[in-house]
Amino acid sequence: MNLIKLNLKSVMVVLALSMLPEISFTAQAAYQTIHNDFFWYDTSGNLIQVRSGCLRKFNGLYYWYGSLPGAIDQTCYSSTDLVHWAYKGVVIHLAIDANRMDVLYNDSTKQYVMFLKYNGNAAYLGIATAAAPDGQFTFLSQILVGGAKIGDMSMFKDDDGKAYLAYVWDSTGSNRQHGIYLMSPDYLTLDKRIYLWDIHSREAPHIFKRNGTYYYGVSETNGIEPSPTRYYTATNLTGPWSAATMLVTPGSSTTYETQCDFVFPFTGTQGTVYMLDADRWIPTGGFQGDYLWLPYDFDAAGNPTANYYQDWDLNADAGTWRVFDRAAGDLALGKTATASSASGANTAVAVTTATTYQNYTATRWESAASDPQWIMVDLGALATINRVILKWYTDYAKAFQIQVSTNSTTWTDVYSTTKGASYSVTDVTFNATSARYIRMYGTQRGTTNGYSLFAFMVLNDSSATPTTFKAEKSPCPVASRIFLNCRNNTIHYSIPASGSVRLEVFDASGKLAAVLVDGIINAGGHEAALSGKLGKGLYVFRLTTGGHRLVAMQVRP
Repeated sequence: MNLIKLNLKSVMVVLALSMLPEISFTAQAAYQTIHNDFFWYDTSGNLIQVRSGCLRKFNGLYYWYGSLPGAIDQTCYSSTDLVHWAYKGVVIHLAIDANRMDVLYNDSTKQYVMFLKYNGNAAYLGIATAAAPDGQFTFLSQILVGGAKIGDMSMFKDDDGKAYLAYVWDSTGSNRQHGIYLMSPDYLTLDKRIYLWDIHSREAPHIFKRNGTYYYGVSETNGIEPSPTRYYTATNLTGPWSAATMLVTPGSSTTYETQCDFVFPFTGTQGTVYMLDADRWIPTGGFQGDYLWLPYDFDAAGNPTANYYQDWDLNADAGTWRVFDRAAGDLALGKTATASSASGANTAVAVTTATTYQNYTATRWESAASDPQWIMVDLGALATINRVILKWYTDYAKAFQIQVSTNSTTWTDVYSTTKGASYSVTDVTFNATSARYIRMYGTQRGTTNGYSLFAFMVLNDSSATPTTFKAEKSPCPVASRIFLNCRNNTIHYSIPASGSVRLEVFDASGKLAAVLVDGIINAGGHEAALSGKLGKGLYVFRLTTGGHRLVAMQVRP
């Protein structure tokens, strides 16, 4: 890489890094593995309950909201990594049932605004506010939408901060029309309806935006039965909107036995991951778990596909994802497993045998119904390890340790818990250590039966993974080339043809600081002002358009 000297005495220094082959940063956070097909528990060991809810990110933390059974109490959980969730409690208790809740932050009023499908299936729009994302919300009002009640609803906040209500409208009958309403600047009242169209027998509406295209997703009106997901597209929320297209879900006609809930974008230093969240109310086949999280794949035309993964890796800070490759990463796969006891055909070998989400329940290890019990994996030689994944059956360990050894005689605890749970995944990372033998040592069963595991995985994730931006050369702003530069707090860029443009700002750690442009832009030269909210330091600007990417850098003294 070429070296460029910085003149730190100048008021502003701009480096045209688009002239360099690449610029690299270390990822701010490692990949986290999302585990489907199992139930999710909070850090206290209690079942996570967020039916018909929403996922949001406020002040660097993720918040997952939803309903408890009965839809009277609306709950909140928070997480730094999307895997370990702390229960923040009931954030609003209502006298009447509500569901399909959503929460947005209003940048002007500094209030967190909750929106609810309030009081029945033919419902009002309920609105509540709080001063903190996990604080107690105060119910303010219930209102009709366009003079009529509504069915399912959700909220969408666009890049300019405007908020929109997506809703099923019951003016002409139940589940016959859908609409989009612009909210008032404070998000507390309705401003004007911007679109209304006939969509029969569809509910669970949600909106997300990708590369300047808006997607309006819906489920079928099957109550809580699973159903396929369809979506409509437009380049403007005011329409026109396309005809419905079926979401591709290979091998499943019912979105893997769920009802769609929302699509959440994780925008980071390398791109954006669009993740489908869906409620699994009534599993009818081989699937388990209350909620399903899957990444979307998009083809060149922008059509999404949701392939099924029981496990997949998400790097939210980088905005990237990958398939969890057990064959490449699991040091225990195919290795010898032994146990203190076994029940019938449910022997220890099952936990290190390769399986898929279609057949993982066919084999498992089960111990005798007594305490203590253990199961051990022999890696065959000393190896550096720092992570263990255990996939539990309904017969689980309430209290257990994960232990390592070099000789299978002397054991060292690397993890201990008393909060095990039924049909859960234990995914624990510890300081890298050298070991040949790893075991689960159970001291308290969660049921009257023995301990039982589907899988026992051992990994080494201790190596850091760099994040790399690859840039194209573009030395001057000519009409036939893509150009990116920054001068006097203004970013200058040009594109040779009209198309989708995304202009992002990252701080020195690689964290996304702002999105300045995200939409369809005409060919030619353009400017984007750099926000005065950005403090001193080094900033990287990334322009993505037409499959090309440029980066530039600025130091703000």
